[in-house]
Amino acid sequence: MREVQQERAIATRQHIVESAAAVFDSEGFAGASLGRIIEQAGTTRGALHFHFPTKDALANAVLNEHNNRMTAVVESVIHSDTSALEQIVVISKTTARMIDEDAIVRAGTRLLMELTYSGEPPIAYRVWIEACEQLVRKAVDDGDIVPSASPQAVAYLVISSLAGIQMVSSVLSGRSDLDRRVDEMWEVLLPGLVPADRAWKVAGLLDSALHERT
Repeated sequence: MREVQQERAIATRQHIVESAAAVFDSEGFAGASLGRIIEQAGTTRGALHFHFPTKDALANAVLNEHNNRMTAVVESVIHSDTSALEQIVVISKTTARMIDEDAIVRAGTRLLMELTYSGEPPIAYRVWIEACEQLVRKAVDDGDIVPSASPQAVAYLVISSLAGIQMVSSVLSGRSDLDRRVDEMWEVLLPGLVPADRAWKVAGLLDSALHERT
């Protein structure tokens, strides 16, 4: 009986998190009210407060779920049998796709942009930048990125560019052009990162991206 109650509590908590994500996604942190989240979840104020005493607690739960899903993406890609350079591109494109398709990832991305932090910043950006930096180092060792490139600078540029692109795409097109804008980012970045004698890799990655969209 206790196990059934625990399972029910876990399911209720997850449903509230998903409902809160839908509201945060559409209305932002400031615009989202607990009343609206309760309505979206089809639950009671008491049930919501049992799991989440404040709106901040709900936002943190959405961010944690967002971080878990994006960390899983990174882990999946870096353990695939592809080059480090291709993995960097795949992570960026998969992230863009999840922002477009996954309400929790989309809400978490919006919360990352909107919230201010007085203590430690969220782990999401650190995880992405550190993972990207490791991949850049490996790509340099593989000869796929010029040795003069700073892994820290490249990783910071890639993740910052991706964050900015998704935000601008959200404002201007409701993310309808997000995949294309990420491809354009790589069209600009790759020729400056890949050695001239490996230009065929640039063409291959860009052709692959084009085929994915068509």
